[in-house]
Amino acid sequence: LPLPEAPRTPLQQQNLARMLARLDVALAGFDHPAGDLPLPWDLQRAQSVRGLLAHIADDERRAIATAALDRFEHTAQPVLRTLPAQPIHNDFNIYNVLVDPQDTDRIAAILDFGDMVRAPCIDDLAVAAAYQIGTDDDPLVHIVPFVAAYHAVRPLSATELDLLFTLITARLVMVVAISGWRAARYPENAAYLLRNNPLSWARLQACERIGHAAATRAFRSACGL
Repeated sequence: LPLPEAPRTPLQQQNLARMLARLDVALAGFDHPAGDLPLPWDLQRAQSVRGLLAHIADDERRAIATAALDRFEHTAQPVLRTLPAQPIHNDFNIYNVLVDPQDTDRIAAILDFGDMVRAPCIDDLAVAAAYQIGTDDDPLVHIVPFVAAYHAVRPLSATELDLLFTLITARLVMVVAISGWRAARYPENAAYLLRNNPLSWARLQACERIGHAAATRAFRSACGL
């Protein structure tokens, strides 16, 4: 059963994080020469979407996206280069997951490995967490247990946890920037291309309200660091 068609529960979300961690552990010993090919959705290259921000008409939204990319480029990108890389799924969203129809808390399968890339493991968690963030007054309540569940299977270092929130916001900027650019190029398909943009903007704005320091404290606390 596709995960979006199933009831959502905290246990299911934690199982989702554990499954991603298991996948990353399994992929650690795998390698392929295509892993280093340039990919538009490679979080390591988030700054490459900066030119696409011109397609964002709203000044406030464009400022939020620009600030998120600035943080990524100045604080995360230099550190990412020092972390060991491995193949990662790179698109672990709920539409790429099947659950057991008899027990919808159990993750049954992972789909769509078309965005795989060789990158630091923390990028995989950041991409997945970007699709778990809430848009209410406390968006962290939706992702802190997700991060902790991942950490229980594949322990995260202090360095990885310090990068995580910046990487999550960078991924959200990539979503709104790339889809906005594609919609401008293909207006006949804009409705489909922009289907996730309102939610992604709401998540990005929620992240801006929380801030990097508060998020990182919550991640570290949940993981026992």
